[in-house]
Amino acid sequence: MADAARPRRRHLALPASRFIGRDGELVAIAELLRRGERLVTLWGPAGMGKTRLALELASRWAEAQAGEAVWLCELTACRDLRAVCGAVARAIGAQVAAGRREATLVERIGRALATEGPALLVLDNLEHVLEQAAPALDAWVRAAPELRFLATSRERTRLAGEISYELGPLGLPAEGSTERSAAVALFLDRAAAQRASAPPPPPGDEHLADVAALVRRLEGIPLAIELAAAREGVLGVRGLLARLGSRLDLLAGAARGREARQATLRSAIEWSWDLLDDRERRALACCSAFHGPFTLAAAAAVLAEPDAAAIDRIEALRDKSLLRAAPPRSDGATRFALYEVVRELAAEKLAERGEREAAIERHAAFYLAAGEAAAADFERRGALDALNRIAGDLEELLAVAEGALALATAPRAGSEAAAERALRALCAIEPVLSTRGPFGAQLELLDRALAAAEALAADPRVVARALAARGRARRLRGQAEAALEDLERARAQAAALGAEALLSGILADLGVLHHGRRDMERARDHYAQALALHRARGDRRAEGRVLGNLGALHHDERREGEAAAYYEQAIAIAAEVGDGRMEGIFSTNAGLLEQERGAPAQARRRYERAAAILGEVGDLRLLAITLGNLGALHHEEGRLADARACHGRAVGLLREVGDRRSEGIALCRLGAALASVGEVEEARRAIEPAERLLAQLGDEPDVELARVASGFVDLALAQAARRAGRGEEAAAHAGAARRRIARAREGSPSSASRSDDVRLLLRILERSLAALGGPPEARAEGELLLTEGARFVRPPGGGWHDLRERHAARRLLHALAEQQRSAPGRGLSLAALKEAGWPGERILPDAAANRIYVAMNQLRKLGMKPWLRRDAEGYSLDPALPVHYVAVEPAAGGGGDPRGGETHQGDGGGGGKRR
Repeated sequence: MADAARPRRRHLALPASRFIGRDGELVAIAELLRRGERLVTLWGPAGMGKTRLALELASRWAEAQAGEAVWLCELTACRDLRAVCGAVARAIGAQVAAGRREATLVERIGRALATEGPALLVLDNLEHVLEQAAPALDAWVRAAPELRFLATSRERTRLAGEISYELGPLGLPAEGSTERSAAVALFLDRAAAQRASAPPPPPGDEHLADVAALVRRLEGIPLAIELAAAREGVLGVRGLLARLGSRLDLLAGAARGREARQATLRSAIEWSWDLLDDRERRALACCSAFHGPFTLAAAAAVLAEPDAAAIDRIEALRDKSLLRAAPPRSDGATRFALYEVVRELAAEKLAERGEREAAIERHAAFYLAAGEAAAADFERRGALDALNRIAGDLEELLAVAEGALALATAPRAGSEAAAERALRALCAIEPVLSTRGPFGAQLELLDRALAAAEALAADPRVVARALAARGRARRLRGQAEAALEDLERARAQAAALGAEALLSGILADLGVLHHGRRDMERARDHYAQALALHRARGDRRAEGRVLGNLGALHHDERREGEAAAYYEQAIAIAAEVGDGRMEGIFSTNAGLLEQERGAPAQARRRYERAAAILGEVGDLRLLAITLGNLGALHHEEGRLADARACHGRAVGLLREVGDRRSEGIALCRLGAALASVGEVEEARRAIEPAERLLAQLGDEPDVELARVASGFVDLALAQAARRAGRGEEAAAHAGAARRRIARAREGSPSSASRSDDVRLLLRILERSLAALGGPPEARAEGELLLTEGARFVRPPGGGWHDLRERHAARRLLHALAEQQRSAPGRGLSLAALKEAGWPGERILPDAAANRIYVAMNQLRKLGMKPWLRRDAEGYSLDPALPVHYVAVEPAAGGGGDPRGGETHQGDGGGGGKRR
């Protein structure tokens, strides 16, 4: 039985500062203790706040478990088992005679603990005496069945029955967010506590955004955040951000009363370093060569040790919290990573050991081999797994390129080899940067690497590959002349070297470039040369790409039958070789062709299929362009909310990857959609920068596209003037829109004939003007025009009719129009029409047939008689009748006040087709 004179609860001295965050961790650990777990180890790296969390939990446990003893035993100063026994004895208030053997001390403390009944003993900072103390702790757990142990450590005990709870960083705000996450709240609280004067007013969004950026850079490590907050009054948040290059030196201000090992991050990590053996120290130092998560295979290569030995070292460092588990990627391989503050200290130790250059060489060799193998695999198969392997190693390959560039630009032996290494790394990562961006980063590195390689007369084959890569990157950035120069130089070098595989790809790239410049004869010639080489080499994937590009060329030349045939060949080859990206590209092109032919349902299926494939592949640029085409289809069909959402997402993705031309086109489409819902100022804010951007790139049809998009602003202003009864003003704005249409169609060739993007917006604008009234729009006269849901209808050659109160007729016409657009000539049965016109209503068959007949008569009287058909299948619209939706709703009576407002792909840039 416990000594009645001994207090049941010891005083726990909590820090003066507030405890912030970790609510989930407190609940989880308390639950472990409540359910009867005997030994819980709270483990994690330096600076994570293990001690502070344990103190908070112990305090709350003492309040919640009235009558139970709660003790805190500090082990920081202990260096051996005898010292540990003395610290535990003092913590629980037990009298243990000094000078006895250690085994006797352990046994006596075990008996003392057993007499305490239910209690909680917190063992803080166990890691540095773990080897000596672990057997004693195991004995105490067995000796005192009612006692719970909570240990804080940078290493797990691995004792039987241990429950280890890993403590990670504080919650961080999302990128670009100003949310008050736990990490942000901790910084604000500690920074405010440093100020002697009254606290400042609540921080604004700009300050919160800076704090959010800072705590993300500090990786959510509580000690790092507290040390940074202590310097906020001197440097400010932006000053701290600017000086974070060396976190260890910046975060060196000790707070009074803090343990020496916690005074700075450096001392906290040095404490962990001192506990390693020499093999573990070397392993940690070598791991500083990594810049992101790494696999065990990569670690074995960099450590230059057999796999089994490398695994032992990595596991030991992980167990000591000096490595953290990184989220697995698509290949499922286990990955590890260092916190940046640990990596900085480890890099210093690597240099001190004189092993830095050797470790970096091994790191570069491993990732170059892996990257080049994956790039070759992607070039051969276009497979997602190959692209993901490169993406998974992107950070390391960029580090290889940067490190090699630093060596190549220094006058020293080996500069030539370093320049070639930089080019090889940049060519290896091109498949990722050219599909997922950002293009600008790739260009800047290629410029530097090529300048160094050419000055040092590097391997011409490597230089030719890099010139081709830069040519492709420049084309995507809208730098056509510079791209042509690079590709021609690369072609000449590849031809001189007899490198047919490289030459055939460059010829295809030149075809794409000339195609984008609308030099069709040169494009056709280069495609033909590339196709012959691809077929001679038996490269089916490359052959499919060129066939699809020929389809896009015929598409631009308005030879729709030939274009469709080439697209289908390319799609079939893509399916044959398993290249989802190529299938997505040419499915989008085929969808655009279907849309132009008046088959929106087929087009939608193509776009949605392509978007799914490209999203899975992760080609953000092509996904954005496909979404833009789908948004244009939504706009053409009057689904303006869907159109706006697609275009908005497309603009965001294109900005992310850096495709400037496609971004300009997407902004034009977004502006047209915004104007169609009456958001004139938002529309202008999209169209005006798009026009400036496209003018800089110098392509006249693209500039004309921006002018046509402005026609939607004219149309919206005309609608607003009509509603306000200002007829002359409305006519002036409508006239401005018509002049834009005329300009786009004038000339030979006209911008409309040269650009499917221009043609698409023109179609939508002309139909919307037809709904507005005034002079008839000749191109819309032979079409059935509907507003969304068939609220208004304009039969061919007739005026507008309001169906808002004729519910059954409106629903039936909408059902017939959708059927005609998805399956021309196929009728709807009486049962289908009954469900469309009177959904959910129970009607006898004869009564339903009579109702349908009455509603159809109403439609005939509105001018639909020549276009309504009845046969054995049921009712249908004439399959030759073009059906289109517009976003303008005329007022009742037709022609009155309007009530609102209403591309091809390949490897090249733009809004529609891609080559």
